[in-house]
Amino acid sequence: MKKNHIAMGLLVMMAFATGIWWYFRPAVLGNINHASTEPETSVSTISFSGEAGDRIKLSFQSTIENGNLDIVVCDAKGTVVKELDRAKRLETFVTLDDTDTYTLEADYRDFIGNFQITVYKES
Repeated sequence: MKKNHIAMGLLVMMAFATGIWWYFRPAVLGNINHASTEPETSVSTISFSGEAGDRIKLSFQSTIENGNLDIVVCDAKGTVVKELDRAKRLETFVTLDDTDTYTLEADYRDFIGNFQITVYKES
């Protein structure tokens, strides 16, 4: 009987923790997924709105077999506000200076491989 109470208490605590995480999880503002088995040159973009002071999380992972991949976040005027370092896996943050529409741009040249970038707004 005592084991049942402990198990039930653990389940309630896990459900509560999951609910808190679900409520406070970062909002996904957009993502780019791309894979290529032949050399490819292009630019993929997504746009998202942000307010001054928003903390934005950029989560990135890639496998680059060939070519170049450059990833930047620009404001509506085209000014680069964040340039991602080249890495296989990276999580980085930027605090927005202005209320604006921002663009995440992945510029790839002679690219073979895959990459995924997700943009989150931190609570």
